Amino acid sequence: MPAAETPFELFALALETTRKTAVTPPTHVLPMKGMVTPVREKYRPDESRGTLARNYRSKTIRTNGDWVGNDILDLNYAPVLLNMAMKPLTSPSTPTNGILTRLWTFTPTITSDDIKSATLYGGDPNVQIWQAAGCMVDEITVDSDASGTDGCKWSAKGKGCFPSRVSAPSFPASIAGNLVVPGAMQLWIDVASAIGTSEVTGRFISSKWTIPTGVTYKYYANGPTGGLNYTKTGRQKRAAKAEIVVELNDVSVGVGTEYRLFEADTVVKMRIRLNGPLIESVSPDYYEYLQLDIYGPLNSFAWGDVASSNRTMKFTVESEYQSSPAHDFALYVQNQRTSL
Repeated sequence: MPAAETPFELFALALETTRKTAVTPPTHVLPMKGMVTPVREKYRPDESRGTLARNYRSKTIRTNGDWVGNDILDLNYAPVLLNMAMKPLTSPSTPTNGILTRLWTFTPTITSDDIKSATLYGGDPNVQIWQAAGCMVDEITVDSDASGTDGCKWSAKGKGCFPSRVSAPSFPASIAGNLVVPGAMQLWIDVASAIGTSEVTGRFISSKWTIPTGVTYKYYANGPTGGLNYTKTGRQKRAAKAEIVVELNDVSVGVGTEYRLFEADTVVKMRIRLNGPLIESVSPDYYEYLQLDIYGPLNSFAWGDVASSNRTMKFTVESEYQSSPAHDFALYVQNQRTSL
C-alpha cells in the first residue's frame, strides 16, 4: 500500500449552489496548505458501577469538519474565497480606460445572509481524498510586514460537514498568480476628505486584517436517518479589524498624524492596499492589488520599535458603519481574471 505523501497533497474547492449539497469535481485548486479535519463529539454518561473506571459507554452526538488553509496570498484566488467571506460575486468590472484590468468589488451585504458555502477537497490523490460539503468561512486573516522577509500571507478557517472518503476527482489546472510583496503596500488615512486621498508615506511598516463572518452552526433533531452534521447556519453581528504599525513622527507638526487622530478619538477612513505587479500602463497605471477600506477610530494603542532603533506606534481600527458609503468595511481585488 502506498503511503500518503504531503508533497502530493491538494487542497481544492467548488462553491455550492445550495449549502451542504456537494459539488463534484472541484473548480479551484488553492495554492495554500490546507486540510479538513473530521470531528466527532461524544456523549459519555457519568455512571455509578462500583469501580474506578470512568467510562463504560459513549455515543457520537454530533459530527463536523474543521478546516483551515494558510500561506500565500494569491490575488487570482482571492475573489473565490471572498465569495465565502463577503458576498456572492461572479464577474468583475473594468476600470476607466482599462483593457486587461478587472476590479472585483466586495461590499458586504449587511441586511441578509448571502455568503457562499463550498465543497472542500483535501489529501493525496494517489492514496485518499476527503470531501466535505457545506464548508463555511468563519474568518480570514491577512498579514503583510515590510520589515520582514516574507511575502504577503493570508489564512482562512471554518467548519463544514463530516468529510467523506471519495475517489480522487479530476482537479482543475492552477490559476496561481503573482506573489505580493509587503514593501509595495500603501496606507491612506482620511477624515474630511474622500477615502484614499491622504497617503501615509515612508513610515508604514506592517498591517494585519481580520475579516470575520459571524457564521453560527445550528444542530436540530432530524430523525433517525437525518445525520449528525449541522442542520443550518446563522449569522451574528461582526466587525472587521485592521491593525497597522507606523513609525513615530513629530506629533507637533500638522493635524493629521496618527497619534493626534488617536488622541482626539477621531473616526477615520482607512485604506490599505497590498500591491502586486503592474497590469497595464494607461491613465492611470493599473496594478494588481488586494485592498481594504475600513471606517472607525484609531484604537488599541501600543508602542514598539523597528530595527531596534526607531519608535513605532500600533493602532487597530474596528469597523463602524458609516451612512456614506452605507457599510463598515469593504474589500477590493484587482487582477486580470474575467471570471472566478
